[in-house]
Amino acid sequence: MKKSRSRGLHGRVIQDLGRRIISGDFPAGAPLPGQEECCALLGVSRSVLREALRVLAAKGLVDARPKAGTFVRPREAWNFLDPDVLEWRLSTTESDQVMDQLYELRQMVEPVAASLAASKAKLADFQKMDQAYEEMVAAGNDEHIVEPDLKFHRAIIAASGNDLFASLGRVVEAALSVSFRIGVGNPQGQKHSLELHKAILDAIVDRDGAAARLAMQKLIEYSRQTVLDIRASRGKKRPAKPRAPKAKHRRSA
Repeated sequence: MKKSRSRGLHGRVIQDLGRRIISGDFPAGAPLPGQEECCALLGVSRSVLREALRVLAAKGLVDARPKAGTFVRPREAWNFLDPDVLEWRLSTTESDQVMDQLYELRQMVEPVAASLAASKAKLADFQKMDQAYEEMVAAGNDEHIVEPDLKFHRAIIAASGNDLFASLGRVVEAALSVSFRIGVGNPQGQKHSLELHKAILDAIVDRDGAAARLAMQKLIEYSRQTVLDIRASRGKKRPAKPRAPKAKHRRSA
């Protein structure tokens, strides 16, 4: 029980500090509060705090300097491909920009992966894709469709045979998870989305790389537009360009 509780505290501290760094509460180049202050602020022991800081350092967010303390690293050092960093950015005011970047990443990776899968997929890959698609059909238009949808795209990336795509797949999966959970609320249902998924599956099975690439491009663009429409309908419209604040109040990026 003590070990489980420690893991929970450890995760909470990572989330808390990570979100504060990403949101700018702890600006780049600034030191974090000292150990005692941090422990009191977060209600944890020094060992839990130290372990959390090691994880954040691996994500490129902080840098521990001997006898000087722990400092927030500049934004360009952050690992933007880290799923936690991605999630934290999506909870900030730059969430719309992050969503755009995620769809740009998907357009770079998934159509090529689908094309490669058409030439390299094996029988087991076809079975995984087909099973995931059937589970999507059975799930209907609620949150139960998210996991089989992830399985479908995961199977395509794995079938591409490209180890680098497989590594990027974890980031793409985070992007997919976010967009899928928003897209579940599509008032038009999942009929057209399922048709697009079926077109991808058929093209891969037919070993037609060009058709698989095009079908995936169409699906990603449809998903992007669906997410934009749903976010707008929920009042999450794209903000207008902000007016430049006075220089003395402007925070360093």
